[in-house]
Amino acid sequence: MAAMEEDEAEAIGGAAPDPCVALRLVAAAAWHVVQKQQVHDFPRVLALLAAVKEAAPDLVHFRHHAKLRLGLQAKVIMNMLQEQQPNGKIYDALDTFFPEGETQPHTKATPQDVEMVRVAQENFRDLVFGLLSDRREREKYVQEHLEKDYGEAFMQVVEELFHDYLWQLEKTLPEPHLQQLLDAACLQGPSGTPQPDSSILSCYLSAMGYQTAGLPMHPPSPRLSSTLVHSEEEGEHRTLEPSQAHTYRSSSPCAQEQDSPRHRLGNQGMEEVEDIVLDSSSDGCSSPFVKVR
Repeated sequence: MAAMEEDEAEAIGGAAPDPCVALRLVAAAAWHVVQKQQVHDFPRVLALLAAVKEAAPDLVHFRHHAKLRLGLQAKVIMNMLQEQQPNGKIYDALDTFFPEGETQPHTKATPQDVEMVRVAQENFRDLVFGLLSDRREREKYVQEHLEKDYGEAFMQVVEELFHDYLWQLEKTLPEPHLQQLLDAACLQGPSGTPQPDSSILSCYLSAMGYQTAGLPMHPPSPRLSSTLVHSEEEGEHRTLEPSQAHTYRSSSPCAQEQDSPRHRLGNQGMEEVEDIVLDSSSDGCSSPFVKVR
């Protein structure tokens, strides 16, 4: 009897998801949501950012996190405007994502960083309030300016920011095992939270620099001057220059999701890119967010 109870306890313990596996499943699902621009699911991505920030506030620089968060939140609001959702729902979303006078704290944020985010949030609120108060102006903005301000170019940089955020997150996790992830996804399926399938998981791991058809390897940092790639055919490791590594990854069946003509940015590179949050007086852009490149 005691042995039976012990076996049951082991079975229950074995069914409990590994925290790192669970986190990687959520990260893969969020990566897919952003890649496919499934804006209605962006709140799930924002929930991941909030949870990771609470557990590891210094994972990325304050500006990196702020740009990513503000970009996702702004896209949600603008999508609601584009879909002509009721003003009341948009006001509620605006208060949730852009609360007046609030700036999320960060241990390493400078006063200039905090002020930048505060001004961007206020400008965005002013923009949306103005559009909601004038139906004609709202329709004109949606037709003539929304795509320029919050369309594909904007989302390209949001995707870049999220890719590099996940890359930093992956560096803190143990080596992934695809079958373990698939088994965990099946176990967690009934919880109601959508789980990534094998295709999404494979593409996510490839985008993060892992090889899914063989032994796992640590993801190379975007800031390294070369990428280490394991060749199964040659049975050896070889070092590729960045351009060669890009060509290698593009041969993957996931290439359309994981690669694009735009370059990947590391934490250092993020500070050299035009800010995703700018003053609304920026020339040629009616948004508080820059038309990102």
